[in-house]
Amino acid sequence: MDPSSVPRLSLDAKVRRFRGALLVAVGEETLELTDSAAFLFRAVDGARSVADIGTLLAQEYDVPADEAAEDAAGFLGELVDNGVLELGP
Repeated sequence: MDPSSVPRLSLDAKVRRFRGALLVAVGEETLELTDSAAFLFRAVDGARSVADIGTLLAQEYDVPADEAAEDAAGFLGELVDNGVLELGP
């Protein structure tokens, strides 16, 4: 995934908070996000790039920047593959 890509929520995605968990659904698929996954998901605002979100993850969880960037790109890529997110330039 290109670090300069800007993820945004797909119009088909539905987001709900249920019993303290963040749930994201597209069609019949529902994902329950862990705390770190929810942090990444909430960082998606249609303006931040994948690299920016990785930087936020590194700061929030005090992990090396390269590791955070890789984790963020991998997770956001999965959400794109599942139709939850779309990528812009």
